[in-house]
Amino acid sequence: MSTAAADLPRVRSVTSLTAWLAARGFGATVPLAGARPLAVHGHDVSFWRYYPQSDALPPTSRDLGSLLRELHSTPPPAQIDLPNWVPLQSLRTALHDPRTDTGHITDLERATLLNMIETVAGELADTSWPLGHGLIHGDAWAGNLLWDRTNDDSARPRAILGDWDWVSIGPFEVDLIPTWHAAIRYGRDQHWVTEFITTYGYDLSEFATGYETLRRMRDLVQITGPLRRAGDSPANATRLRQRLHAILTGDTTSSWSQYS
Repeated sequence: MSTAAADLPRVRSVTSLTAWLAARGFGATVPLAGARPLAVHGHDVSFWRYYPQSDALPPTSRDLGSLLRELHSTPPPAQIDLPNWVPLQSLRTALHDPRTDTGHITDLERATLLNMIETVAGELADTSWPLGHGLIHGDAWAGNLLWDRTNDDSARPRAILGDWDWVSIGPFEVDLIPTWHAAIRYGRDQHWVTEFITTYGYDLSEFATGYETLRRMRDLVQITGPLRRAGDSPANATRLRQRLHAILTGDTTSSWSQYS
């Protein structure tokens, strides 16, 4: 179930795209056959295959890099209508959503974030992208990886990529910044980044004209989830205030609490 406003055409494009990718052998979560997405009380509801996870170590940045390299090498399907990437669309929508007016963010902070969005989006619009454009996941961090054991439980499971809500056509670098951001904010080390570079084949930190703007963009993206959940979750209210304080004070290096 989405936490944003319902957008059934987009959800239908997502389910069609992931089914198409999986049919081509790409490691994507797949929707349940015959179960069409629904709009329920203003939210999208879609139905997906369940992938049981064990106590084994979770997939790593190496798995993520490999999947993204394959995804970015896949030409977008002409028969599926995919949107062009819009930077920070999820946060902009959340800030304008009256359901996020729960007292955990002031009007001034909300306005400041909206101004930051416009600044970062403007910088991104003027950026030249060395890797080019194509099919991007839109939220490609390791927390969206799962093990798939559906083919043969005795074999090593394969890593698959889920949570395709923001799939679009955009610059490939957008899918890379979450790995570098995790090393800054979420306790990952340089080895985590190096392993990603090994399988993907590109070091984003060398992107001198765009890396810093992408990092600021990813910081802002991380406000969205806690903002939508703060009213019902003290833990998310705390995360929201922690992240907001860092962004508004120019703190670019402090560690943040991640979802458990």
